[in-house]
Amino acid sequence: MPQSSSTDQVNARVALHRTKVAASGSRRVEVTVPKKDAALVKSIAESLRSGGKRAELIRESLKPIVTTTKARNGAELIAFFRASPLVEAQLDISRDRSSGRTVELS
Repeated sequence: MPQSSSTDQVNARVALHRTKVAASGSRRVEVTVPKKDAALVKSIAESLRSGGKRAELIRESLKPIVTTTKARNGAELIAFFRASPLVEAQLDISRDRSSGRTVELS
């Protein structure tokens, strides 16, 4: 039974640590990346955790190249379209009303 008590103590310490981390506004994230990128991802995470100017630079640099989340409401959808690179483009989105072409299926 001593092993169970030891396990309980470890679990309690882990739970306390996770509670403190969550209270500080952080979130634990686990990712799987290619071996060659592991050090890079760890370095980025460390910089983001530290905060400051470097963290802000990383966020600003990565924002345009990562996928955006789905809009949850109309206001977010409108903001998404207004931020689109096509916002100034003159697009013709009218539908072709022709009957199409005939195809022989023999």
